[in-house]
Amino acid sequence: MQPTELIVTNRLATGTTFAVLASDMTQNVFIPSKLALEAVLRPGQKIMAQIVPNMSQPEKTPWLAISLEDGGIAPSMDLRDRIRAELEHGAATVYELANALGADVREVEAELRTMRLPNTELWALDAMDLRVLA
Repeated sequence: MQPTELIVTNRLATGTTFAVLASDMTQNVFIPSKLALEAVLRPGQKIMAQIVPNMSQPEKTPWLAISLEDGGIAPSMDLRDRIRAELEHGAATVYELANALGADVREVEAELRTMRLPNTELWALDAMDLRVLA
């Protein structure tokens, strides 16, 4: 299966993301939140993905992304290093981390989800209340 170039068009607060095929912008692609949050996808971004026919709602979104290629979409290691340094000062919410780092809350949240921090627990009442307990 060959990767397909997509252009991200929309991202919901839940992380669920939509894109179109770069070769045919009338063809919509559903990108599950798990994939989108790990990759920190943003509208307008071009990505490469493995896609299959969407059996859930093919009339609205005929394609489903099942994996994303690493090229150009991996979270920044610089942000990861800055998060680690900030957490050395103690526990913080995603909002507090984003403010301290001058970063987007969604990007910090997505990066935290991909990090494997020892002795750390991630929990949330909602997406804006994600906390890191060290």
